Amino acid sequence: MANIASLFALAGLALAPPPLWADQGTAKILAPWEANGQIYQVAVDKLQFIGTFEGIMYIEHGQGLLDAALFTCPSTQITEVLANTIKGHGYCTIESPTGDYIYAEYSCDGEPGSCTGTFKLTGGTGKLTGISGESDLIVRTALSGTTTDKAGSGTVSAAKGLAIWPEMRFEIPGKSAEAVNMLGTGIGAVPKSPPFQPKPTAKPAEEAKPSGPTKPGLVVDPSQK
Repeated sequence: MANIASLFALAGLALAPPPLWADQGTAKILAPWEANGQIYQVAVDKLQFIGTFEGIMYIEHGQGLLDAALFTCPSTQITEVLANTIKGHGYCTIESPTGDYIYAEYSCDGEPGSCTGTFKLTGGTGKLTGISGESDLIVRTALSGTTTDKAGSGTVSAAKGLAIWPEMRFEIPGKSAEAVNMLGTGIGAVPKSPPFQPKPTAKPAEEAKPSGPTKPGLVVDPSQK
């Protein structure tokens, strides 16, 4: 009976559909962003920002499916005033130029002006259905400002800066990075070798010729020397 059961188990494995393969790729992405929202004082030395980060992604050194993609990230950020630290968390919707979407989640911590953490892809639509991946995340703030909210509920904050994904690693089940044009010519794309061109053969130097007209002269017999 044990042998029969083993045969049935092997037959089941043979009939089972093969798992979908996924090709991994990487890309370095840069994105200028703007943030708008409200800041609330939630403790004696603690401020909370609630708002959105919006911007445009660019793949370094090339074009791809995420090049010029738009993103919006509803986020919260806690600032510890005395400790001079910040901690942020949010979710992002990324729209590619083809109309496909990617969803992601991020978290970071640091100090005002600089926040580092992780960025994780959680799914997508269209060509990007089933996408997953992650990257380190670096967020830099170049300009920020606050104004008093007339409603008295807090202060309205506006900021600008740059987000960097040094190495976005991703995979799409059943598809390769090249098939969906994810990388373009950026990091991770395989550069094409230039066609072979033979080096030109050096020509033999021409014999030196007198620069001026040749004057007639006497022919000297060597025996007379």
